[in-house]
Amino acid sequence: MTLRKTVRSRRLGKLLRQLREDAQLSQDDLVALVNTGKPPRRLTTTHLSRVETGLARLIPDHLTRIVAATNASQDRAAELEELRRRADERGWWQEYRAYVPEPVEMLAELGEDATGIRSYDIAFVQGLLQTRAYAEAVVGAARAHVLPVDVDRLVELRMRRQQRLRAPDFGRLVAVMTEGVIRTVVGGPEVMREQLRHLIAITEALPVSVHVLPFSAGALPGPDSLVIFTFSQEGDGEAVFVDSDTASRIYEDRDRVTQCTYTFSAALAQALSARDSLALINQVMKEL
Repeated sequence: MTLRKTVRSRRLGKLLRQLREDAQLSQDDLVALVNTGKPPRRLTTTHLSRVETGLARLIPDHLTRIVAATNASQDRAAELEELRRRADERGWWQEYRAYVPEPVEMLAELGEDATGIRSYDIAFVQGLLQTRAYAEAVVGAARAHVLPVDVDRLVELRMRRQQRLRAPDFGRLVAVMTEGVIRTVVGGPEVMREQLRHLIAITEALPVSVHVLPFSAGALPGPDSLVIFTFSQEGDGEAVFVDSDTASRIYEDRDRVTQCTYTFSAALAQALSARDSLALINQVMKEL
Protein backbone atom coordinates (compact mmCIF):
# COMPACT_ATOMS: atom_id res chain seq x y z
CA MET A 1 0.00 0.00 0.00
CA THR A 2 1.39 3.41 -0.99
CA LEU A 3 1.68 6.18 1.55
CA ARG A 4 2.91 9.74 1.72
CA LYS A 5 6.56 9.58 2.71
CA THR A 6 7.19 10.27 6.39
CA VAL A 7 10.34 10.67 8.46
CA ARG A 8 9.82 7.27 10.08
CA SER A 9 9.12 5.46 6.83
CA ARG A 10 12.28 7.03 5.35
CA ARG A 11 14.34 6.01 8.37
CA LEU A 12 12.95 2.48 8.20
CA GLY A 13 13.78 2.25 4.51
CA LYS A 14 17.28 3.61 5.08
CA LEU A 15 18.04 1.04 7.79
CA LEU A 16 16.61 -1.81 5.71
CA ARG A 17 18.76 -0.78 2.76
CA GLN A 18 21.83 -0.68 5.01
CA LEU A 19 21.05 -4.16 6.34
CA ARG A 20 20.65 -5.53 2.83
CA GLU A 21 23.85 -3.93 1.57
CA ASP A 22 25.82 -5.05 4.64
CA ALA A 23 24.63 -8.58 3.91
CA GLN A 24 25.81 -8.11 0.29
CA LEU A 25 22.37 -8.87 -1.10
CA SER A 26 20.70 -7.27 -4.08
CA GLN A 27 17.03 -6.43 -3.86
CA ASP A 28 16.26 -9.50 -6.00
CA ASP A 29 18.38 -11.68 -3.70
CA LEU A 30 16.60 -10.46 -0.58
CA VAL A 31 13.16 -10.86 -2.14
CA ALA A 32 13.99 -14.46 -3.07
CA LEU A 33 15.03 -15.22 0.52
CA VAL A 34 11.92 -13.59 1.97
CA ASN A 35 9.70 -15.61 -0.37
CA THR A 36 11.34 -18.93 0.53
CA GLY A 37 8.87 -21.34 2.13
CA LYS A 38 5.78 -19.77 0.53
CA PRO A 39 4.98 -16.87 2.91
CA PRO A 40 1.32 -15.83 3.39
CA ARG A 41 2.02 -12.84 1.13
CA ARG A 42 4.82 -12.67 -1.42
CA LEU A 43 7.20 -9.71 -1.46
CA THR A 44 8.08 -8.19 -4.82
CA THR A 45 11.24 -6.34 -5.79
CA THR A 46 9.16 -3.32 -6.76
CA HIS A 47 7.53 -3.21 -3.34
CA LEU A 48 10.86 -3.63 -1.53
CA SER A 49 12.28 -0.75 -3.58
CA ARG A 50 9.38 1.48 -2.54
CA VAL A 51 9.80 0.43 1.12
CA GLU A 52 13.48 1.38 0.98
CA THR A 53 12.57 4.86 -0.26
CA GLY A 54 9.85 5.28 2.37
CA LEU A 55 6.94 5.11 -0.05
CA ALA A 56 5.34 1.78 0.89
CA ARG A 57 4.40 -0.12 4.02
CA LEU A 58 5.99 -3.34 5.23
CA ILE A 59 3.94 -6.07 6.89
CA PRO A 60 5.30 -7.73 10.08
CA ASP A 61 5.94 -11.10 8.40
CA HIS A 62 8.11 -9.54 5.71
CA LEU A 63 10.12 -7.62 8.28
CA THR A 64 10.67 -10.80 10.32
CA ARG A 65 11.93 -12.60 7.23
CA ILE A 66 14.20 -9.70 6.23
CA VAL A 67 15.71 -9.66 9.72
CA ALA A 68 16.42 -13.40 9.48
CA ALA A 69 17.82 -13.16 5.94
CA THR A 70 20.23 -10.36 6.87
CA ASN A 71 21.21 -11.76 10.29
CA ALA A 72 20.20 -8.53 12.03
CA SER A 73 20.77 -8.28 15.78
CA GLN A 74 17.89 -8.41 18.23
CA ASP A 75 18.38 -4.74 19.09
CA ARG A 76 18.27 -3.72 15.44
CA ALA A 77 15.22 -5.96 14.85
CA ALA A 78 13.41 -4.24 17.73
CA GLU A 79 14.32 -0.81 16.36
CA LEU A 80 13.06 -1.77 12.90
CA GLU A 81 9.78 -3.08 14.27
CA GLU A 82 9.27 0.13 16.26
CA LEU A 83 9.84 2.21 13.12
CA ARG A 84 7.57 -0.08 11.07
CA ARG A 85 4.78 0.27 13.60
CA ARG A 86 5.19 4.02 14.06
CA ALA A 87 5.41 4.66 10.30
CA ASP A 88 1.70 3.87 10.20
CA GLU A 89 0.79 6.00 13.21
CA ARG A 90 -1.10 9.20 12.59
CA GLY A 91 0.85 12.11 14.03
CA TRP A 92 -0.77 15.37 15.10
CA TRP A 93 1.10 17.17 12.29
CA GLN A 94 -0.87 15.23 9.68
CA GLU A 95 -3.89 17.35 10.55
CA TYR A 96 -2.20 20.12 8.57
CA ARG A 97 -1.45 18.05 5.47
CA ALA A 98 -3.93 20.01 3.35
CA TYR A 99 -2.16 23.30 4.16
CA VAL A 100 1.55 22.48 3.89
CA PRO A 101 3.88 20.81 1.38
CA GLU A 102 5.47 17.47 2.27
CA PRO A 103 8.84 18.93 3.47
CA VAL A 104 7.07 21.17 6.02
CA GLU A 105 5.01 18.26 7.32
CA MET A 106 8.23 16.27 7.65
CA LEU A 107 9.83 19.25 9.44
CA ALA A 108 7.18 18.92 12.16
CA GLU A 109 7.71 15.16 12.37
CA LEU A 110 11.49 15.54 12.58
CA GLY A 111 11.11 18.00 15.43
CA GLU A 112 8.80 15.65 17.29
CA ASP A 113 11.37 12.83 17.25
CA ALA A 114 14.56 14.90 17.62
CA THR A 115 16.45 15.14 20.89
CA GLY A 116 18.69 17.94 19.70
CA ILE A 117 18.22 20.81 17.24
CA ARG A 118 20.65 23.32 15.74
CA SER A 119 19.40 26.13 13.54
CA TYR A 120 20.84 28.87 11.35
CA ASP A 121 18.44 31.61 10.25
CA ILE A 122 19.10 34.52 7.93
CA ALA A 123 15.62 36.02 7.41
CA PHE A 124 13.35 35.41 10.41
CA VAL A 125 13.55 34.25 14.02
CA GLN A 126 13.66 30.46 14.18
CA GLY A 127 10.08 29.14 14.03
CA LEU A 128 10.47 27.24 17.31
CA LEU A 129 11.19 30.56 19.04
CA GLN A 130 8.55 32.79 17.47
CA THR A 131 5.70 34.44 19.34
CA ARG A 132 2.23 34.00 17.90
CA ALA A 133 2.01 37.63 16.75
CA TYR A 134 5.41 37.44 15.04
CA ALA A 135 4.46 34.13 13.38
CA GLU A 136 1.20 35.65 12.13
CA ALA A 137 3.14 38.50 10.56
CA VAL A 138 5.65 36.15 8.91
CA VAL A 139 3.07 33.68 7.58
CA GLY A 140 0.71 36.45 6.54
CA ALA A 141 3.45 38.14 4.52
CA ALA A 142 3.90 35.03 2.34
CA ARG A 143 0.91 35.97 0.21
CA ALA A 144 2.31 34.33 -2.92
CA HIS A 145 2.33 30.92 -1.21
CA VAL A 146 -0.28 31.09 1.56
CA LEU A 147 -4.01 31.73 1.26
CA PRO A 148 -5.33 34.22 3.84
CA VAL A 149 -7.78 31.61 5.17
CA ASP A 150 -4.88 29.24 5.89
CA VAL A 151 -2.79 31.65 7.98
CA ASP A 152 -4.36 30.68 11.31
CA ARG A 153 -3.83 26.97 10.68
CA LEU A 154 -0.20 27.44 9.70
CA VAL A 155 0.48 29.59 12.76
CA GLU A 156 -1.21 26.96 14.91
CA LEU A 157 1.10 24.32 13.45
CA ARG A 158 4.12 26.46 14.33
CA MET A 159 2.92 26.97 17.90
CA ARG A 160 2.32 23.24 18.38
CA ARG A 161 5.83 22.44 17.13
CA GLN A 162 7.22 24.58 19.94
CA GLN A 163 5.82 22.24 22.60
CA ARG A 164 8.68 19.84 21.84
CA LEU A 165 11.11 22.19 23.60
CA ARG A 166 9.35 21.46 26.90
CA ALA A 167 9.42 17.66 26.56
CA PRO A 168 11.46 15.86 29.25
CA ASP A 169 13.41 13.84 26.66
CA PHE A 170 14.42 16.89 24.61
CA GLY A 171 18.06 17.91 24.86
CA ARG A 172 18.84 21.39 23.57
CA LEU A 173 18.15 23.91 20.82
CA VAL A 174 21.10 26.02 19.69
CA ALA A 175 19.86 28.84 17.45
CA VAL A 176 22.13 31.08 15.39
CA MET A 177 20.50 34.03 13.67
CA THR A 178 21.93 36.99 11.81
CA GLU A 179 21.82 40.48 13.26
CA GLY A 180 19.48 41.38 10.42
CA VAL A 181 16.92 38.96 11.86
CA ILE A 182 16.69 40.80 15.17
CA ARG A 183 16.77 44.26 13.56
CA THR A 184 14.09 43.67 10.93
CA VAL A 185 10.85 45.05 12.38
CA VAL A 186 8.40 42.25 11.60
CA GLY A 187 4.76 43.08 12.36
CA GLY A 188 5.53 46.54 13.71
CA PRO A 189 7.55 47.82 16.71
CA GLU A 190 5.35 46.32 19.43
CA VAL A 191 5.25 42.86 17.85
CA MET A 192 9.02 42.98 17.42
CA ARG A 193 9.63 44.14 20.99
CA GLU A 194 7.50 41.27 22.25
CA GLN A 195 9.47 38.85 20.07
CA LEU A 196 12.82 40.07 21.35
CA ARG A 197 11.60 39.89 24.97
CA HIS A 198 10.50 36.34 24.25
CA LEU A 199 13.96 35.39 22.96
CA ILE A 200 15.52 36.60 26.20
CA ALA A 201 12.92 34.90 28.40
CA ILE A 202 12.97 31.54 26.64
CA THR A 203 16.71 31.12 27.09
CA GLU A 204 16.14 31.39 30.84
CA ALA A 205 13.15 29.04 30.97
CA LEU A 206 14.03 26.30 28.47
CA PRO A 207 17.10 24.42 27.13
CA VAL A 208 17.67 27.04 24.45
CA SER A 209 20.69 29.15 23.59
CA VAL A 210 20.57 32.01 21.09
CA HIS A 211 23.59 33.37 19.25
CA VAL A 212 23.54 36.45 17.01
CA LEU A 213 25.83 36.59 13.98
CA PRO A 214 26.72 40.32 13.88
CA PHE A 215 26.99 42.44 10.76
CA SER A 216 30.67 42.89 11.59
CA ALA A 217 31.29 39.15 10.93
CA GLY A 218 31.21 39.89 7.20
CA ALA A 219 29.95 37.54 4.51
CA LEU A 220 27.46 34.92 5.64
CA PRO A 221 28.69 31.30 5.76
CA GLY A 222 25.62 30.11 3.85
CA PRO A 223 22.77 31.60 1.78
CA ASP A 224 19.92 29.47 3.17
CA SER A 225 18.31 29.00 6.56
CA LEU A 226 18.59 25.46 7.90
CA VAL A 227 17.69 23.24 10.84
CA ILE A 228 19.76 20.19 11.86
CA PHE A 229 18.02 17.42 13.80
CA THR A 230 19.77 14.86 16.00
CA PHE A 231 18.07 11.69 17.26
CA SER A 232 18.59 9.42 20.25
CA GLN A 233 19.19 6.24 18.23
CA GLU A 234 22.81 6.01 17.10
CA GLY A 235 21.85 4.46 13.77
CA ASP A 236 19.43 7.22 12.87
CA GLY A 237 22.10 9.70 11.87
CA GLU A 238 21.02 13.32 11.42
CA ALA A 239 18.59 15.10 9.13
CA VAL A 240 18.55 18.66 7.80
CA PHE A 241 15.69 20.91 6.73
CA VAL A 242 16.87 23.60 4.31
CA ASP A 243 14.64 26.57 3.53
CA SER A 244 15.32 28.93 0.63
CA ASP A 245 13.37 31.41 -1.48
CA THR A 246 12.56 28.77 -4.08
CA ALA A 247 12.06 25.51 -2.16
CA SER A 248 12.16 23.65 1.14
CA ARG A 249 14.06 20.36 1.24
CA ILE A 250 14.90 17.52 3.65
CA TYR A 251 18.38 15.96 3.47
CA GLU A 252 19.52 12.79 5.21
CA ASP A 253 22.49 11.70 3.07
CA ARG A 254 25.83 12.06 4.81
CA ASP A 255 27.43 14.49 2.34
CA ARG A 256 24.56 16.99 2.47
CA VAL A 257 24.24 16.74 6.24
CA THR A 258 27.99 17.27 6.64
CA GLN A 259 27.90 20.32 4.37
CA CYS A 260 25.04 21.86 6.34
CA THR A 261 26.79 21.05 9.63
CA TYR A 262 29.87 22.94 8.41
CA THR A 263 27.68 25.94 7.57
CA PHE A 264 26.11 25.92 11.03
CA SER A 265 29.48 25.47 12.76
CA ALA A 266 30.98 28.36 10.79
CA ALA A 267 28.03 30.58 11.72
CA LEU A 268 28.28 29.62 15.38
CA ALA A 269 32.04 30.25 15.42
CA GLN A 270 31.55 33.79 14.08
CA ALA A 271 28.52 34.56 16.23
CA LEU A 272 28.51 36.37 19.55
CA SER A 273 28.49 34.37 22.76
CA ALA A 274 25.09 33.61 24.29
CA ARG A 275 25.63 36.32 26.89
CA ASP A 276 26.72 38.98 24.38
CA SER A 277 23.90 37.97 22.03
CA LEU A 278 21.28 38.56 24.72
CA ALA A 279 22.87 41.92 25.49
CA LEU A 280 22.59 42.91 21.82
CA ILE A 281 18.98 41.70 21.65
CA ASN A 282 18.18 43.79 24.72
CA GLN A 283 19.86 46.81 23.14
CA VAL A 284 17.90 46.43 19.89
CA MET A 285 14.68 46.03 21.87
CA LYS A 286 15.30 49.33 23.64
CA GLU A 287 16.01 51.07 20.32
CA LEU A 288 12.58 50.16 18.92
